[in-house]
Amino acid sequence: MPSSPSPDAGFVSAAIVSTDATFHQGLTQSLNGKAERFRIDVCITEPFTAIADLHLDRLREAAPDVIFVDLESDPQVGLKFAEYLLESKLTRSVVAAGPADSPDLLLSAMRAGVVEFIPKPLDIEQVRGTLDRIWKRAGKSGAAPATEEKRAGQTLCVFSGKGGSGSTTFAVNLAVEIHRTTRQRTLLVDLDLELGDTALLLGMEPRFSFVDLIRNFHRVDAGLLASYIERHSSGVELLAAPLKPAGFEDVEPEQVAQIFAFLKQHYDYIVVDAPKSLNSVTRAAIQVADNVLLLVTPDLPSVRNAARCLPLLDQLERPGRPDWIQVVANRISPRQLISLGDIRKTLNRDVGATLRNDYQSTMDAINEGRPAVLDRNSIFAKDVREMASRITGVQVADRDGGFLSGLFGRSR
Repeated sequence: MPSSPSPDAGFVSAAIVSTDATFHQGLTQSLNGKAERFRIDVCITEPFTAIADLHLDRLREAAPDVIFVDLESDPQVGLKFAEYLLESKLTRSVVAAGPADSPDLLLSAMRAGVVEFIPKPLDIEQVRGTLDRIWKRAGKSGAAPATEEKRAGQTLCVFSGKGGSGSTTFAVNLAVEIHRTTRQRTLLVDLDLELGDTALLLGMEPRFSFVDLIRNFHRVDAGLLASYIERHSSGVELLAAPLKPAGFEDVEPEQVAQIFAFLKQHYDYIVVDAPKSLNSVTRAAIQVADNVLLLVTPDLPSVRNAARCLPLLDQLERPGRPDWIQVVANRISPRQLISLGDIRKTLNRDVGATLRNDYQSTMDAINEGRPAVLDRNSIFAKDVREMASRITGVQVADRDGGFLSGLFGRSR
């Protein structure tokens, strides 16, 4: 039996299994459009229940690198067929196709070992992206040299010791503005596994969550990761919290560390909206973060809880980085009873940045599911934009003396 083509053979051998003539034609045209990279060796148009030994013999002889399996006609049998192809080593990888509005089918396909899922009807740009990932996964030319390591992304963990302090609003808007400032890949991660709201503030309805990624992490690569990530119209990407509450007790700190190490290889910036308590998930995220942004509001419970949390956070010190934890004061107004001086004195550290109180504008943005930074008239948005510019190293006029510019600018 011929062996599979070696990674340097110069092409990816492909097979197609589909009873849908329109899908078959569209996929064939897409593959032929990349003829210098892909070669179609086998096409099977029979239903899954009619696939016989002669069809399997053709697959064994061709030994394709990838087999495209259209699940739409019979999803359950198709998934079993996909599992058989992988278990029998008839191919290195299976790419499935099916209805775009079937998240259950997508999840079942991933559990069966499928590396990519192509929604139907075909979207030419999505198919091209899938083919590019298959090409790189196969180790063909065009992939980055093995000796060239990508610089790990910068992780910013937004944390508050008190609910209602606006930390989720801040995290969402900061992530959106970082992407708008840099045009680099920026990921927002919602780690509040019980009652996370980042998707709500973005006006999105994610199909998958951080918990789904954990459950399937043992076989996730760059291509499969894209299936768990949702892309907002602003360009920022989201790894959401579960729609239904999930206990953090089921998530091991080691899993959180492994996932963030993986994510940092694929994103330039990662903004984490941490839970409002120092549970094991929060501590794991803080431990892997490059910087922690501790959000405080000028009220007694918020300042008191921040003071209680700081000794625990300081135990996770970064050698040579005394300022890796930064205090951000939110909802600041001239008429507040607790001043910035009071906050500094109570916490025994400086306030790195302030976000002015703009309650009506931010609440309107929340209720509309549209980040406030997309509204240039908001003073809250202006402050977030200034902070994002400092974090990314983009020089802007400093309103408060540029404290964060030196802190964050040296990291990029």
